[in-house]
Amino acid sequence: METTKKLFKQRAAHDIIPHLCQIELTYACNADCIFCYNPVNKIGDLGVMDKVVESVASSHIPHVYLFGGEPSLLPVKKLNDYIELLSEHSSVTIVTNGIKRLEGISNKLACFGIPIHGSSAESHEFLNRRPGSFEKILENIKYYIACGHDVRCIPVLTAYNYNQMYDIIKLAANLGMESVYVDRYEDGGKGAANSSTYNLKPTSEQFEEAVSQIIKAKRDFISFKGRIGFGTAIPYCLDNRLTEEGLNSSCGAGITFCAINPNGDLRVCNQSQLVFGNILDEPIEKIWNKSSLDIFRNLNWITEPCTSCQLLLKCLGGCKVDVNCSDKFCVDYSIRGLKSPPNIVKKQRGHQTKTSYPEAYRFFEINRFLKLTTKYNQKFLVTRYQTIQIDEMSVSLIEKIMEEKLVDEKKFINYFSEKIEEKEIRLFFNKLLSASAIELIKND
Repeated sequence: METTKKLFKQRAAHDIIPHLCQIELTYACNADCIFCYNPVNKIGDLGVMDKVVESVASSHIPHVYLFGGEPSLLPVKKLNDYIELLSEHSSVTIVTNGIKRLEGISNKLACFGIPIHGSSAESHEFLNRRPGSFEKILENIKYYIACGHDVRCIPVLTAYNYNQMYDIIKLAANLGMESVYVDRYEDGGKGAANSSTYNLKPTSEQFEEAVSQIIKAKRDFISFKGRIGFGTAIPYCLDNRLTEEGLNSSCGAGITFCAINPNGDLRVCNQSQLVFGNILDEPIEKIWNKSSLDIFRNLNWITEPCTSCQLLLKCLGGCKVDVNCSDKFCVDYSIRGLKSPPNIVKKQRGHQTKTSYPEAYRFFEINRFLKLTTKYNQKFLVTRYQTIQIDEMSVSLIEKIMEEKLVDEKKFINYFSEKIEEKEIRLFFNKLLSASAIELIKND
């Protein structure tokens, strides 16, 4: 019991700004997914949305998702204007159902996120309720990839398609998609009303089968380079293999992530309807650091089995928003009601940075999505898909790197020799390589 009391003396820690902001450009949609989290289906005021995007851009949020509803219902020119404005300081992703093709999207876009919910037209279209859409989506994915865009596959795992995960990932590999991150179904919006009718929540046994298929696919489809996992929060204790295989995913709601609706209201998650302020009245960073968010961050809403768990401050109880449970927060539906935490693996697998380097000095080029966020006391390195907090010396190194077209490792060692040891500089380049901030140029 002492352990639990000590945990609750701590808060869920957060940085000065969210690492990711999801802008819901509109709630209108050209699909009718049975699991949709959106509460309504309507186009908002694009004049208001212009101001919302301007506000987000001024806050230098590292990663921004243009979301919906369905963002492809906005004109391409409007989307490109948003990408142009945001990409100066942010890595920008469009999350779309893929039904409508967006021709001429800016190459400053970091990624498209497109779901393939089933391994066949029958299964996919059962879930999105749009006959004939499956083949259109596959053709549009091919089109975006041919145009040089990264396209990520983001299927929603339900009790209907849990046994199709391997085939979905195989299809994504054959299409040449960049990665696959599975979002497990959660109760919200229209989906909450459909949850019981369609048995949307996967059972424990169904989830285990899905994990087995995802692990097998991760080993079989090496073109993804390990970029297969879960994109939404899953309790670490739900399946030990999540930790063993590096598949576990913590939810960043209110910690690293926020959602902005078409009116500018800020919530900690797109599943939640609790509003903490409006970014048209005050900037994200001011709302983000309000004491009112302690309703979530103080963890007083946590119940067993999570209160007794030693990994609480990492896992935070899985998905925390379930409108069929509470209008605020609650521990994940898959473990809710258990009296104590199951026996779970405590060691997490993470990406290991190389601690050695070749004898010969290396040459690098800068990834075009590399950015620095230096507006705040906390400084961040921003890559296409990652946000990493860094110190002032790292900022100096990266600023110097960004001045160069060709990065000569030896030149940097000489330049910073009075401040940093050679070994530290070379290991720092390893970290930048690992984060895809720079790319190695091989000398023939």
